[in-house]
Amino acid sequence: MNTTKKGDRLEDEVFKMFDELLDNKEFYLNRPNSKVFQKKKYYSKDRDDYIELDVTIESYFGNADSYSNLHIIECKNLNKNVTPDDIEELESKINQIGRHSTKGILVSRKGFAKSTIKLAKAWGIGLLLLKSDKKTDWINYRKQNIALEFTEDSKEPIIALIYNKVINNFADLLLTVGAIDTYRHSEKYIQVPYISEEKIESIVQRLYSYDIHDNNVLNLSKLKMFLESKYDLSIHYSAFEHDVLGKIEFEPLRIFISENQDDNRKRFTFCHEVGHLVLHKTLLENKIDNKIDTGNSLKLSFQATNLSSKRLEIQANIFASHLLLPSKPLIKDVAKYFDNFNINKGYLYLDKQAINISLVNTLLRKLSDKYGASMEATKIKLISLNLLRDESSYTFRKFLKMHYSKQWL
Repeated sequence: MNTTKKGDRLEDEVFKMFDELLDNKEFYLNRPNSKVFQKKKYYSKDRDDYIELDVTIESYFGNADSYSNLHIIECKNLNKNVTPDDIEELESKINQIGRHSTKGILVSRKGFAKSTIKLAKAWGIGLLLLKSDKKTDWINYRKQNIALEFTEDSKEPIIALIYNKVINNFADLLLTVGAIDTYRHSEKYIQVPYISEEKIESIVQRLYSYDIHDNNVLNLSKLKMFLESKYDLSIHYSAFEHDVLGKIEFEPLRIFISENQDDNRKRFTFCHEVGHLVLHKTLLENKIDNKIDTGNSLKLSFQATNLSSKRLEIQANIFASHLLLPSKPLIKDVAKYFDNFNINKGYLYLDKQAINISLVNTLLRKLSDKYGASMEATKIKLISLNLLRDESSYTFRKFLKMHYSKQWL
């Protein structure tokens, strides 16, 4: 069988596979709003021409005329592992068609070179190995083994590997071998595990089943009562010096929220500390006495030089965002707004045009006022739902790319 026929055969199989995955609700996209295509052409501004792609999935918002999200699935039916050249070619196509709204998946029957996997992780491209028994193996999206977790991603030094546990500081080494019983140290030395955004959202959704909302808007008093009944916990509002906005203490278990912040900021701080409580209590309580959050760590664009602090804050911020802005009612509110302003393309586009700026800011104010969330948190939520495309700020786009990177969550 020649190369072209082999490639076509794999494309046919991949097309049918993703079509069935959507039908059976086994893929994370929503079937009624997603369509699978084979050998469809998409316009490239760089080429001023169309690029034909192996398999694509277009996802639409409501009855929009154009897709709001595109998955490009390229198939490689080769007798050798997929090389970096192949993934660089896919990355080029993604950039030409539209970086922000486009995701890439590379499918192979043989496998992927180590350098290809490294590039895929850096660029956020999925790698799918299609086996002869029709089973699949997600190379780039499966859980990494712990050795990879703390070498390639974090760049932290490894002292030892004991009981399949990576040791990268001397205190952990003494604790693991039994030389000491316990120790308390800076949070930056704590090994914070990766938690996907999907997992964080599912944890938040379980909270929705309790009576903590009024008409889909989070009620902090109800949340406070629920948490104090579930945990041996007390929650206090206090005046802090300097830039401290929130704090969680572990012995006894207490949460403190600064009174020196506006209402929406206070709500976000509250939810951020609850994120530490729900996601990190077991991890932190035997390692540190308290976790202090400042204006810097509570920024959605929080920066840190070490992996542990970065993960702690990003995970808590994502938790807070989902708790304040539940997706389903938010999407309904946006749909009504789009209907009122006859917006049919399924998303708003933010650039330097006055009309686009006005449409976006009006929507952000409405949602921010309703849900009691900051404009920044609301903006990021809309972008994550592909309801807003923001080309106005390079810094913001750069943050979003890192915000959803696996190495930081």
